[in-house]
Amino acid sequence: MKQNFMNTKTMTLATLAALTLSLNAGAVSAANSPVKPAVSVNQTATSDHPMSAGVIGRFEELVAKQGQLPKAIAYLNAHFKDVTKPQATIMVLHLENAIKKQLPSMERRFEKNSVQQAIGKAYKRGDSFDNVIKRITSSSVKALLKEARDSGYKLETAEGFYFPVIDYSKFKIYSLQLDVDIKAYIDIMAVESDQAKLKDAAIVIGYQQLVNRALSQESFVSKYPYSNRVSQIRNLFHSYKILTFYGANNTPLFDYDTKVIQPNALKGYTMILQWNNPESSAYLTTLQQFMELLAANNNKLTPEVEKFRKTNVPNN
Repeated sequence: MKQNFMNTKTMTLATLAALTLSLNAGAVSAANSPVKPAVSVNQTATSDHPMSAGVIGRFEELVAKQGQLPKAIAYLNAHFKDVTKPQATIMVLHLENAIKKQLPSMERRFEKNSVQQAIGKAYKRGDSFDNVIKRITSSSVKALLKEARDSGYKLETAEGFYFPVIDYSKFKIYSLQLDVDIKAYIDIMAVESDQAKLKDAAIVIGYQQLVNRALSQESFVSKYPYSNRVSQIRNLFHSYKILTFYGANNTPLFDYDTKVIQPNALKGYTMILQWNNPESSAYLTTLQQFMELLAANNNKLTPEVEKFRKTNVPNN
């Protein structure tokens, strides 16, 4: 079971490399991307916030240590209102970095057969960590799941394999204390972690939802070109453009045999273009041009259509 999942995961990453800003993939590289505020978190402490220096120091001490994420998160939850908005923003970004950095280690702990079997016996579709914890009898596995939950992860499954991903919905409690761009970033990432766009190399959200998510990402890149997290959203937006115009391995935009566009995609894209002004978005403008060309080609993937998407949305 584990081997089947790993092979599928490898295939998916190889064939959909351009799509990958998944919640697990690239965790270490993202974690190593430095936070680049105008000044350091400690330099932003002011006399107006005498608690800041102590709060920041204790948090940074906890978040830097392997295995201390539950304590770091609990501490931040209790004290993020005791610091300025710029300080809170940097602390939240440092927390995200740490959660990403420690994700591979947590994944390896989930890969053990004993853990997979224990979760498999207790798991029901859509279960959270809390649901599974209530049904599991193994004390060691129960402890692992609690640690994962309290470290900022949520439970995901694919191909019968269970693994942790970052739970961005938990970051929303900090929203009112964050700079506007990072609040918007958290909102976008929470949508991703609440409902993944891909499962088992197939698109599992509706085509209208796919386009609307892409529009949110495009808007972020346009509004916050100098945000600390603009590169992450730019990569995510690129993955959505690839899905929009190419589909995924198990849900290609065009049927492998007939070369006709998927009916749901045709309907979803047509309605989106009716409800929105394509001129308001470069992404929608390209989609409109693509759909007009498709209509002239009986909604089939012809050499002309293929040339258009390779020119305007290269997937390599």
